[in-house]
Amino acid sequence: MNEILVSLFLLVSLLINLSSLDDIFIDLLSFGIAHFPFRRAVAKPASLPNIAIFVANWREEDVIGKMVEGNLARIDNPQVSLFLGVYPNDTGTRRVAEALAAAHPDRVRVIVNSLPGPTSKGQMLNEMFAQSFAGEQAPDLVVLHDSEDVIDPRSFDIYAKFAGEYDFIQVPVFSLSRRRGAYVASTYMEEFAERHTRELIVRNALGAAIPSAGVGTCLTQALVRHFLKTRGQVLMSGTVTEDYILGIEAKRAGFRSIFAALSARAEEGADYVATREFFPQHLEAAIKQKTRWVYGIAFEAMHKLGWQGQPWDIYFFLRDRKGMITNFLAPGSVVLMILALAGLIDPETLPCGMYQLFQWSLSFNLLAVVFRYVARLTSSYRVYGRVDWLGVAIRWPVSLYINMVATFRAWKIYLGESQFATSPIVWSKTTHDVPDDFLAATR
Repeated sequence: MNEILVSLFLLVSLLINLSSLDDIFIDLLSFGIAHFPFRRAVAKPASLPNIAIFVANWREEDVIGKMVEGNLARIDNPQVSLFLGVYPNDTGTRRVAEALAAAHPDRVRVIVNSLPGPTSKGQMLNEMFAQSFAGEQAPDLVVLHDSEDVIDPRSFDIYAKFAGEYDFIQVPVFSLSRRRGAYVASTYMEEFAERHTRELIVRNALGAAIPSAGVGTCLTQALVRHFLKTRGQVLMSGTVTEDYILGIEAKRAGFRSIFAALSARAEEGADYVATREFFPQHLEAAIKQKTRWVYGIAFEAMHKLGWQGQPWDIYFFLRDRKGMITNFLAPGSVVLMILALAGLIDPETLPCGMYQLFQWSLSFNLLAVVFRYVARLTSSYRVYGRVDWLGVAIRWPVSLYINMVATFRAWKIYLGESQFATSPIVWSKTTHDVPDDFLAATR
């Protein structure tokens, strides 16, 4: 048994080495790239085109009213309207949505799904696209958002600025600040800060496909009409991460995409123009949400999209999908390390050359942990303006645990319910929360 466990320990350590090298490669590239896009100021256009914010809803009566009223107070431009998708059998949400439309007839429109709910977020959005683009009087731009989003009003200037050159525009997405004791919800702060101030900046610079974050995603009328004409719907049906897939499909269809990471204070490279929201604060809710993300991106998208693309696209497919394995490695290595420290397994029983490799591998992983910790700290500082040394260290293991359990559940869905991603799964709804003061919700 000792020989098996020690060999497993070496294998896990070497796999962590490979994953860490991948992460360090992105980090090193980001150091040379990340600062420049954020230092580009937001130039205000003379006027905005007609912009529709699409919000798909299912049982959101508790938050949609506050979200709409709060964002209308922030977005002081009549060219921007909110389109609220509701189901005929979701009477609570429909009642609130219709009251909002009556109170703001020029800014809010309700679209009732032809099917009873819940179907899927993708089906609801496709219904909204179909009804909104049925005639000639369609929006010039469509921006995807969720019912808990705090929308940055400056983002519409960015969409208008880039829409002449790009058809798929994604702005950064960050978690709103959480109190120090909210260890589950706060894990999203570091994760989104790291991804949207590093990885997506690098993807954009290398010309790889930009996946939609599901919110803060702008589509031009040309892109929408292309998909409506070629396949009758904008988003791929029967998926749980239709937004991620849309970004890849947009590039494959020949449309240009951009991750528009800009700063409102160009001289400081700060005050990011971004969508912000609260993410789940309870452990089970976070695991449920991330299970959907892992399954959709790592498993379902692999079956739906395959591996076709330019070299950098394939590389980022590997990064997006490696979590189905790597999310188990860190927790597994901790267990094996505890067994070794307790004397229950003895790595010194490895052959001499293998033992030296094992020592080198562990040393490299220790350095990689320090490197990742610094990367998370700096990313968090860029977004939130503070260095939370202890908080990041405490929340990191929580994040690893959530990702491990979510990946285990994603494997169960893949092997069971979805029959190897060949059958659609039920829409897994996340309970949403919104801030009390939308005008003050800036970080």
